[in-house]
Order: sequence, then structure tokens, then C-alpha cells
Amino acid sequence: MKKQLLIWLFAIGLCHFANGQQKSLWQQPIPIKVSILDQSTSLPNFWFTRYSYNPAITVGTELILKKKKNHDWHLTGNLGFYHHKNWQNAAFLNSEIGFRQHFGRLSANARFGLGYSHTFAAAPVFTQESGEWKEKTDFGNPTFNTSLGLGLEYILGQSETSPALTMTYQSMVDIPFNIYTSLHHFVGIGFKFFPFQNNI
Repeated sequence: MKKQLLIWLFAIGLCHFANGQQKSLWQQPIPIKVSILDQSTSLPNFWFTRYSYNPAITVGTELILKKKKNHDWHLTGNLGFYHHKNWQNAAFLNSEIGFRQHFGRLSANARFGLGYSHTFAAAPVFTQESGEWKEKTDFGNPTFNTSLGLGLEYILGQSETSPALTMTYQSMVDIPFNIYTSLHHFVGIGFKFFPFQNNI
């Protein structure tokens, strides 16, 4: 019930911010954002360097839902993957609604997201048959996820569609929840660009 309520609130919020933007919503330049991240599984903290590096990558885009002089509301779509050594690999897809405050060419943002993850064991999986252990095919496990993220963005040129450098910190929770495996943290840097037009 709580999951359905969150989805409905997310959809209602999106419709509210998109209201009155129909003429320009799909005409705006669409960026591509690629981020290289480090994934960890722990309680929330900022001591990233005490864990071994677990590579993660996300590729995404965004739409501006509502824009003012110094801030905007935006909607993202992201496809990602991470590899946690000796534990699991996962592919995930999510969408976030975010608020971004601009300080000249520098901006800070906060985002809330919902999505889907599919996890696979990083090591062979075995099952017992007739008293013997046999390796079995791992079809993975489906889960839903919710996330909270913070980020910084610095535009490299004078135009709003100039390439930008980004920094991201994100906490993600898998549902159904398990305190030992469901708390994920991602930190890293990225590059945002507009490939379908001349941005310089």
C-alpha cells in the first residue's frame, strides 16, 4: 500500500509541474549524462574510501518540468549497472524528480527517485539435488528501488546547453528491504552534454 501511494504521489507531482508546459516540454534540448561511480553497501555515511572500489555506471537524460530564473524542477530517466565483487551485479532503471538551484554556472540539486533493479550473484550459485551440490543457472532477483540523491553541476561554457561536469551522491534502497543487502550508496563524477545540437 505504501509503495502504491508513493507511485501515485510521484505521478501527481509530475502532472502538476508539467501543467502548462505542453508546448515546450518536448521541444527543449535533450541532454545525455554519463556518470562513473563507486557503489558500496552500508549504513548511510560519507566515509567512501574505507571500502573497496565497486564500479558502477549510469547513463541518463532529463526534461525540465518548470523553470524560474535561478531554479528549476526536472525529471530524469537513468539506466545503470554496478558490480560488487564477491556479492552481486545489478542492472537498474529509475526516474527521479529533482529540484536544482543555480548559482551562475554552478548549481546544486536534490532528487527523489523510484525504479526497478534486477540483481545477479557475482559468484556461481549452487543448489542441492539428491544430496549433491550442483551449479544452477542464476536468473536473478527482481526488486523495486527508491532513492535520494544530491549533486553539483558546473557548466563549462556560457550557454545553458554547454557541456557540464557533475558530481553525485545517491542512496538507494531495494524493496523488499534487507538491512544487509538493500542499502546502496553511489558517489562519483559525470559529464553532461547535448549531442543533438552545437553546444559550444
